Amino acid sequence: MKPTAVEFAVEQLEQLIPSGHQLAIRIILDQAKEMEKQQIIEGYQNGSIDTLKDELKFGKQYYNEQFKNK
Repeated sequence: MKPTAVEFAVEQLEQLIPSGHQLAIRIILDQAKEMEKQQIIEGYQNGSIDTLKDELKFGKQYYNEQFKNK
């Protein structure tokens, strides 16, 4: 699975940030990842139908299938 935009940013920033500042940045980025997760879940719930299986999926299930284990 491909990374989300926030996950990509985390990976890139971790390489650039001096180690003394990584914890503070990690906290901010983790909050951003959670916000992005909620946006993905809500976006899917607000009108996406899984046409391949012809069933309505719940947003959290969709998120877990697409982005879990990142």
